[in-house]
Amino acid sequence: MSAIGVPAPAGATLALPRSRRLAIVAGALIVSRLLVVAAGAFGVLALGKHDRAAAAAALQSLGPVGNVLAGSVDRFDAAYYLSIAAHGYGVGASDLLAFYPAYPMLIRAVTPVAGSALVSAAAISLASFAGAMSLLHRLTERELGPAAADATTIMLCFAPLSFFFTAAYTESLFLLASVATVAASRAGRWRLACVLAGAATLTRPTGVLLVVALVVGRLRERGRPERGLLWALTPPFVLGGYVAAQSLAGHPLLAVLAAQGHWRRALVGPVIGVAEGVWQALRGLARIAGGTIPVYRPSLVGPLSPGAESIVLLAVLALAVAATVACWRRLPSEYGIYCAVVLAVCVSEPWAGQPLWSLDRFVLTLFPLWMVAGSWLSRRRPAVRRGALALSALALAFYTAQFASWAFIA
Repeated sequence: MSAIGVPAPAGATLALPRSRRLAIVAGALIVSRLLVVAAGAFGVLALGKHDRAAAAAALQSLGPVGNVLAGSVDRFDAAYYLSIAAHGYGVGASDLLAFYPAYPMLIRAVTPVAGSALVSAAAISLASFAGAMSLLHRLTERELGPAAADATTIMLCFAPLSFFFTAAYTESLFLLASVATVAASRAGRWRLACVLAGAATLTRPTGVLLVVALVVGRLRERGRPERGLLWALTPPFVLGGYVAAQSLAGHPLLAVLAAQGHWRRALVGPVIGVAEGVWQALRGLARIAGGTIPVYRPSLVGPLSPGAESIVLLAVLALAVAATVACWRRLPSEYGIYCAVVLAVCVSEPWAGQPLWSLDRFVLTLFPLWMVAGSWLSRRRPAVRRGALALSALALAFYTAQFASWAFIA
C-alpha cells in the first residue's frame, strides 16, 4: 500500500524519493514552458497574422513586449473567459454559457492581487498545471511504476497541444481537478473525490462524466451498492445548480445544456459521429493525393487544410481508442470505462464541416490515456523514447507558433 493509500502494482519498484519526483516534474515543466514561450514569441514576430484586427487589438491592450509574451496565452477562447471574469455572463448571450464558471471565477478572485486579469489567468493555469503534473506523476507511479510516471509526465508536458495548459484556457484547471478526483478516490477519500469531481464539473462540461469513474471504482472496491454512493450525485447536483443559477439570471431553463448548439455542434451519437469523421478523413486523403488541396495551409481556421486536419483528427481517435483498450488491460476498470465514456460523448456532437473537431484537445486532458502511453514508452529503447520526445517537442513548437499567429487550434 502506498503512502496515499493507492495499492502499488505487483512487482513495482519502491516509490521514488520525493526530491527526485519533484525534479522530474519541475524539469519537464520548466523546459516545456520555455519552449512554449519561445515558440509563441516566434509566432508573433515572424509569422503572418491571420486575424489582423485581433492582433492589432492585442497589441494596443498589452503593448509590444506584452503582446509578444502573451502569444501563447491570450488567443481566441481566452477572450471569452476574460470577459466572463470581468462582466459575468450577462443576459441573452447564451453562447457564453458553454464556458463554465470555475475558471473565470478564479480569475476574478485573483485579479485584485495580480493587477491584471490576463496575468491572473496565466498564473492560475501555470499553478494548476504544476499541481496536476505532480499529482499525475504520483498516481502513475503507484499504478504503473516510476519509469511510467517519468515518461507520462515528460510526454504530457511536451504534447503537441500542451501549450493550452499555460494559456488562458481551462485545460490545466480541469486536468488538476480530474487527476485529483481519481487520486482521492483511489486513496479511499471518497467524499473528497466527489467534491473534486463537482469542481471539475464547474470547469468543463465533461467533468460530470467523472461520476462514471467514481461509481465504478467504488463498486469494484466495495463489491455492492451502499448509502455512501449517494455522494456520487455531487457532480450532477453541481451541474444542476449552475443550470438553475443561469435560469434565475434570466436565461432559458436549459440554455446551459443547449449552449453547444451555438457553436455549430449537434448531438448525433458516437456511431454517426465516427462515421462522419472517417468519411471526411477519406475525402481529405483523396483530395491531398489528387493534388487539389495542400497539407499545410495556415489561415484563421488552422495551420492545416481541412482535409489534412480531418486525417490528423482521425489518427488521434485511433490512438485514443488503442490507449483506451490498454487502460482496460493495465489499470483498474474505472480508468478504461471513464475513457470510453468520454470518447463516446466527445464524438457524439460533431462540429459542422469537421466532425472530430477539438478531439485532440479533449484527449489532452484524458489523463489515463497518457498514463498507459507513458507506460508503453517507458519500456521502449532509449533511442525510441528520445525520438518520440523530439517529434513531440517539434510538434509543440509548431502548433504554439501557429496559435500565436492567430491560426485557430482545435
